[in-house]
Amino acid sequence: MNPLAPRKIPTEFLRFLTAGAAGFAVDSLMLLGLVQGAGWQPMLARVASFALALSATWLINRMWTFRPVTEEKSARGIVAEFLGYCGVQLAGGAANFALYATIVAVTGHSTVELLGALAAGSATGLIINYFGARKFVFSTKA
Repeated sequence: MNPLAPRKIPTEFLRFLTAGAAGFAVDSLMLLGLVQGAGWQPMLARVASFALALSATWLINRMWTFRPVTEEKSARGIVAEFLGYCGVQLAGGAANFALYATIVAVTGHSTVELLGALAAGSATGLIINYFGARKFVFSTKA
């Protein structure tokens, strides 16, 4: 095997990225709607939009990305899975939110600034979230 040859990106990771893109869409639409449409403060709106996006990505990841691992779970196992997913996402979300809050505090909260802060924050949590979900939530041992 040539160590310099490009490596194939695992399908599972590409699906995780797709689920994350869908979550980003949910997150950003709700964030903008709450801040610009309903007059919420950007930090409070971010908490609400994050919670909705977390739920959306859990469903997508459960039903598509990691489906082979989730098919045989009982109702109790599904609840445990969701709670584990929340824990992992909160770890990545802490890094995400810290960067988001810093950028919003420095730049402001126009549409472009909010979306830029949201994108930067989301990128910081991506690796934490993927490996945490893979290892602790959707593993064959979970």
